[in-house]
Amino acid sequence: MIRPWILAMDLDGTVWDHLNISGVNPPYTRLDSNSIVNQDNVTVTLFPEALDFIRWARENGAITTTLSWNRKDYAQEALETFGICNLFDYNSTDQTPDKDQRLLKLISLLKKEGVEIPVQRVVYVDDRDLHMEAIRKNIGDIVFINIWKTTKTYHDAMEIVKMKILKN
Repeated sequence: MIRPWILAMDLDGTVWDHLNISGVNPPYTRLDSNSIVNQDNVTVTLFPEALDFIRWARENGAITTTLSWNRKDYAQEALETFGICNLFDYNSTDQTPDKDQRLLKLISLLKKEGVEIPVQRVVYVDDRDLHMEAIRKNIGDIVFINIWKTTKTYHDAMEIVKMKILKN
């Protein structure tokens, strides 16, 4: 049996190409399998390799959550319009920078449900390292994947997870 672990995914610049979904006013309309557009003609496009990574993680024991600093309603509508809500077990998106507190809340919730996840089995993927100081201070030394920067592809991210999570 695969031991559970947490995969926390930022959204902007990580799951999709737009850097601030909170600035893209709904409603959204699906353009094709990877793109949505709003009435101001702003297009947001998914990174298909990010979705493959999330699916792979779920198949390998991940409990998945969004962990994004955005308007929750806008992010949720984008996820729904893309048809990818089912990839996430939890939605930890909020319009505050306190990602550490939201991640702590999820870890605590899971513990109350009888699923204890050690800090070393938490993976956070983001295109920026802005929140890592607070996360390391308040949670501990999680596995941080700085996608597009220190980790260039989602294939590389899979290799990191295999090495740091799945082989332990």
